[in-house]
Amino acid sequence: DVNTIVCNSKKVEEWGAEHRETVFPFQKGGTAEITFGVNQNDVTVYLPGHQFTFPNRLNLSVIDYFDTQGDFTLQSLSWE
Repeated sequence: DVNTIVCNSKKVEEWGAEHRETVFPFQKGGTAEITFGVNQNDVTVYLPGHQFTFPNRLNLSVIDYFDTQGDFTLQSLSWE
């Protein structure tokens, strides 16, 4: 999947349904800030000029694990 954001959650070794987002506001060599908002029902991902939500199937109140795959460099990740 080129230029596609894929979000998912894994519970007891079983993956849920993938959420695929085709809006891809990133440019090769560029930088971008991504922010996550978590509530009881959804996780909201705020991207430059776009946002989307996917189900909070694990009922998380905070994100305590983050994994990425792809051809990019992650420069910073922080929790507040």
